[in-house]
Amino acid sequence: MNLPIKFDKILLPKENIDMKKWCVVACDQYTSQPEYWEELKNYVGKDYSALNLIFPECYLNDEPDKRIKNIIKNMEKYLKDDIFRTVDNGLVLLERKTPLGNVRHGLTMIVDLTQYSFNPADKALIRATEGTVVERIPPRVRIRKNCPLELPHIMLLIDDPKKTVIEPLLKQKNEVLYDTDLNMNGGHITGWAVKDQSKVEKSLQKILDNSVKKYGEPLLFAVGDGNHSLATAKACYDEKNPLSKYALVEVANIYDEGILFEPIHRLIKGVDNKKFVKEFKAKVKGSVKSKMFVGNKVVELPLPENSIEAVAQTQKFIDEYIKENSGELDYIHGEQDLKELCKKTGGIGIVLKSMEKSALFDYIIKNGVLPRKTFSMGEANEKRYYIEARKIK
Repeated sequence: MNLPIKFDKILLPKENIDMKKWCVVACDQYTSQPEYWEELKNYVGKDYSALNLIFPECYLNDEPDKRIKNIIKNMEKYLKDDIFRTVDNGLVLLERKTPLGNVRHGLTMIVDLTQYSFNPADKALIRATEGTVVERIPPRVRIRKNCPLELPHIMLLIDDPKKTVIEPLLKQKNEVLYDTDLNMNGGHITGWAVKDQSKVEKSLQKILDNSVKKYGEPLLFAVGDGNHSLATAKACYDEKNPLSKYALVEVANIYDEGILFEPIHRLIKGVDNKKFVKEFKAKVKGSVKSKMFVGNKVVELPLPENSIEAVAQTQKFIDEYIKENSGELDYIHGEQDLKELCKKTGGIGIVLKSMEKSALFDYIIKNGVLPRKTFSMGEANEKRYYIEARKIK
């Protein structure tokens, strides 16, 4: 069984680039907080930054064609300005210290998109962990399909309880590729070159082989973050362009103590608050105490004991309610942000509980995918920052 990976060149900014301005948080964060992105834009100014190469989803409905043209123009300019250096095998060992004090590790590599699927029936080696909203893919294809570069916020998880892939690399750190604070209270990140790709390859092969023994079928990577970006990359695969067959990702071990599974809360706007709360409480019941923010008020909310079931029932109710009554749904990382947004918008915020991360692979094998937006790997400012890039044209 062949590994769905490739060792090939990736790009990093040269040493003279201000890395604190270069690194930018994942584009699907702070979608209801345009002030975050405006503050970041002011901080970056006219300097080189990944901000100029990505499309924050906060602006998906704000002159998208113009933004896409500017992204492509900026990518071409950065390539022409020769601001990048090369990592030959695509392997960068990462250490991320988050604002909350936890430390997690990862390893960048390139994966084969033909071995990825968001359809559980395909039993792919790289699988989505949540239901994929197919309607979200075409707008993202418009952004990616003509770009000469990709910058990933995709994170794939491996089931490695014996810590055989990433952790041994920490004992033999080589050349430092970057070492920088992250803007907007993102913590700190360090990246080292990994020279011996054979060890990585052998360790991943053992995990793949063990998955058959453990689960009865092969599964190497489960998507932790960025599933719609991975689905978009596959949708852009063109047999005439070999580079488009692959995507750059960060791989992390689910058993890394620094990886925290956080809940993703729901923000509902544009509904009759009184009617929504009454109907929600009538249909979603349980024994675990949670809460609901309604404007500037707090309402006690009982939810199912099983956190996954709580998400499933909540999402089902919201989807059906909005379909019948109209309204708008957003997914919010962080209870405090949810509370402030409810005060600001007069909306409804549903506070959900986190799931146990050790249950992820077993659940995916048995059930296909989790309910949409069941978990998040950390709060918004702990998310992956764009640093590495790869040519896709």
